[in-house]
Amino acid sequence: MGKFSYSERLLVKKAIKGDVQALGKLLQKNHEYLYKMAYIYIGNKEDALDIMQEATIQSIKSIHSLKEPSYFLTWFCTIMARQASKVIDQKVKIRALQNNPAYTEPKDPSFNKNQSIDVLEAVISLDDNYRLVLQLFYYQDLSVKEISEVLAMPQGTVKTNLKRGREALRQTLGEDYYV
Repeated sequence: MGKFSYSERLLVKKAIKGDVQALGKLLQKNHEYLYKMAYIYIGNKEDALDIMQEATIQSIKSIHSLKEPSYFLTWFCTIMARQASKVIDQKVKIRALQNNPAYTEPKDPSFNKNQSIDVLEAVISLDDNYRLVLQLFYYQDLSVKEISEVLAMPQGTVKTNLKRGREALRQTLGEDYYV
């Protein structure tokens, strides 16, 4: 997530003033990055696309609240994180209704040589709460306090989920990885 070019900053300013086409152009230019972030948040293609769509709708409604154009991507990713949190909450409720609390996503036992792919796969395989908190902390550079506000959970819970998520990554990846 680099700095915006002059033309992108102009698009953000136009979008803030209500130009929906400018917002669309911004989202289109940054689609690949936003999709990757959504996928990390939620862990599957369909839900990632759903949260991107919901975040787009929400961003159209609230773009006027963006104060600093250079924070557009962070602002949009925060909206996606909130949407991901809602989807995760719904999944948790559905799992509880299905009386299947021991659900785990299947893991691929083969190891890639590319360390970043290994780490990404390990993060995706984590429990939803740990994955989301780790993603916000490491990929979005949000503080514990900011994560607490975004996810509407106590700071202590955020810290606990960070610690447990790191431990789960350490167990999955082994001690050779530097995470």
